[in-house]
Amino acid sequence: MEARLEVLRRLVTLHDVVERTHAAVLERRVAEVREAEEAIDLQHAMARSAAFEGRAALIVDDRMGWSLADAQREFAEWRRERLERIRVEREQLRAFAHEQYVASRVKSEQMRGVVEGVEAKIAIEEGRRNQAAMDDRYLSRRLWVEARRLCAMVRR
Repeated sequence: MEARLEVLRRLVTLHDVVERTHAAVLERRVAEVREAEEAIDLQHAMARSAAFEGRAALIVDDRMGWSLADAQREFAEWRRERLERIRVEREQLRAFAHEQYVASRVKSEQMRGVVEGVEAKIAIEEGRRNQAAMDDRYLSRRLWVEARRLCAMVRR
């Protein structure tokens, strides 16, 4: 039983390593999604800034400035749309990583439960063995005392 317990403890350690690996992958995926969201926000700000610059150019009747600002706004919008697709892909990868992490965490907890159950069984068996040994010693001592008493009675 002890050998089985040792194998189970190694499996728990292995499951813990897998769980930590999945947790690291999940953290990386979350960071990638956050990075894409920040890049989207930046492109949105750039498009808004280009729109303001375009309006300012129109006020001063600067057609070249307006054209440049409009091109910058369109380019920022195009990059934002591209980044949005990337964000969606990364979000799907993050969701998959989350599922893997949850599954590995559940398996890890199950393995810990199995080990705790085996440890409890071993402790119970050890307690029973100790109790049986103490009972045997008690009965042996009692029989020995009784035999001595009978021998003493016979000798008289």
